[in-house]
Amino acid sequence: MNANLDWLRPHFERVYVGEKWETTKLAYRLYPQLVTLTAPQVGQALLNLVGQESDVAMRPMDFLYRTYPKEIWEQIIKDDQTQRAMPWPDWMDCDDYAWQFKAAANSWYHANAVAFILDQSAGHAYNAIVFADGTASLFEPQKDKFVAKGDPTNLPVGPGGSGRYSLTSGLILV
Repeated sequence: MNANLDWLRPHFERVYVGEKWETTKLAYRLYPQLVTLTAPQVGQALLNLVGQESDVAMRPMDFLYRTYPKEIWEQIIKDDQTQRAMPWPDWMDCDDYAWQFKAAANSWYHANAVAFILDQSAGHAYNAIVFADGTASLFEPQKDKFVAKGDPTNLPVGPGGSGRYSLTSGLILV
């Protein structure tokens, strides 16, 4: 494979093990651990994360959501390539990373319980992941780490943004 495409190899490579070919793609090994949640379960998990006092609009886009336990998401995050994209102001910035992680979770790992968060109060976009146990955590795709509400972003933010994961106004699409 071309050296420039080596980062793709784990997603497609197959190896001969014993008497059969097996894929090295992480998603196929994780697939049996997928859990299905309903839209109300996902909505409640995000509402618990955001808090009742928040003025954040939440828009579920599916009736059923598939996700993994948190420890599996930690493996997925290690395997994810989203943060490798070169940042460019207004071309590849926070909203693009957040959309890209949401899309990668669905297309590579078959999990759609990843929310896109446009946090107007922070002037920033990022994700939330709903776990198999019905809880959720905020996730910063530019740093590949879980963050807490109120933490500083330490990243460039839009005009008027607080620079914190504040979630007092904005939009959540899941």
